[in-house]
Amino acid sequence: MIEILKVRGESMLPFAKDGDFVLVLKFLKAKKGRVVLARDPRNKRLIMKRVRAIEKNKVFLLGDNKRESTDSRHFGPIDKTDVLGTVFKVFGH
Repeated sequence: MIEILKVRGESMLPFAKDGDFVLVLKFLKAKKGRVVLARDPRNKRLIMKRVRAIEKNKVFLLGDNKRESTDSRHFGPIDKTDVLGTVFKVFGH
């Protein structure tokens, strides 16, 4: 499955900026270094972050713009099942 979503916020600068669109491939698995679409474990909202580490069934996510990012440094690692897909392409607005 493929999904196109609009980026909100600046936590992934310079990879993607507010207003860009991203193409998410839901069949690609999380791997270290990939940017993924995931569910925030606190409120289940969608977030886009980069995979920094994978340990067993847990994934540690960080935003590229660490000053503007709420990520695993704040909410800890997430379950692999909360990773919904991999960002394949970014389209500027």
